[in-house]
Amino acid sequence: MALLGLLVTAQGQNQRQIKGRVVLATDTLRPLPYVQVINRSNGNGTVSDLDGYYVMPVTEDDKIEFRMIGYHDTLLTVSQLRQLNYQFAMKERVVTLRPVTIRGQKQVYKPFAPPERKSDDPYVGYRSVKPSGLDPVDQKIGLATTGSGAALEGAITEFANLFSKKAKQRKKISALKERAREEEYYKALHDFWFDEEIVAELTGYKGRDLQDFIAFCNPTLKFMEEATEYQVILRIWHYQEQYEKMYYRDM
Repeated sequence: MALLGLLVTAQGQNQRQIKGRVVLATDTLRPLPYVQVINRSNGNGTVSDLDGYYVMPVTEDDKIEFRMIGYHDTLLTVSQLRQLNYQFAMKERVVTLRPVTIRGQKQVYKPFAPPERKSDDPYVGYRSVKPSGLDPVDQKIGLATTGSGAALEGAITEFANLFSKKAKQRKKISALKERAREEEYYKALHDFWFDEEIVAELTGYKGRDLQDFIAFCNPTLKFMEEATEYQVILRIWHYQEQYEKMYYRDM
C-alpha cells in the first residue's frame, strides 16, 4: 500500500495544468468555441470556451485530441503542443463530390415559378429549413464540462436528432413563405428552432423562465434560414450566457 501511494503521488507530481487556445487555421485571430479537447491517455477532457481557450491537467507523456464537427480530428503529444505554444489551429474538413449528370423528362414548369393556383392550405410555399447534412458520426460533439471522453462524445446528438423528427412541421414551414407575411415566416422559423422541449433540454429552464428565455432569443431571419442543428445549439447556449449575465446583474 505504501508503494502504491508513492506511485500515485509521483504521478500527481508529474501532472501540470496547461492553458491553450483553439483557433481557425485560415484565420488565427478567430477563436473556435466548443471544441472537444480530450486527453486520450486517461479519457478525461474539456471543451474550449467562447474565446477558444481550454485548461486541463496533463503529463509529459499524454496525447491530446482536438475534435469538432466540420473540422479534421487531430491528435498531438504534449511536447508538440508546447512547440505550438499551446495554440492549435484547426483545419476545416472539405469534401469534394465528383460531378454527376442528371437526365430526365422535359421540364414543364420554370424553376422557382409560383404555383398557378393558390392552395387552400395556409402552410404552402416555404423553402425547407436547411438540415445539417452531416454524417451521424460527425454530430457526436461534447458538452461544455469536464469529464470522461465517453461522456463528452455524443452528448448533443440526441438533441440534434430531435429536429430531424419534426418532419411534418418542417413541411409546413417550407410551404408558408409564399403566402404569409414576413413576421409569420420569422415566427414559424423561430418556433421550429427554439422549440420549448428542445430549449428546456439544452438550458434546464422551466415554466416562466423558459418562456422568457425563448422570447429573449432574437436571431436574424437569415441565420434561421441557413443554420444547421449544430449552429442553433451553439447559438442557444450563447443566448443563455447573455441572458444569465443580464439576470444576475439585475439581481
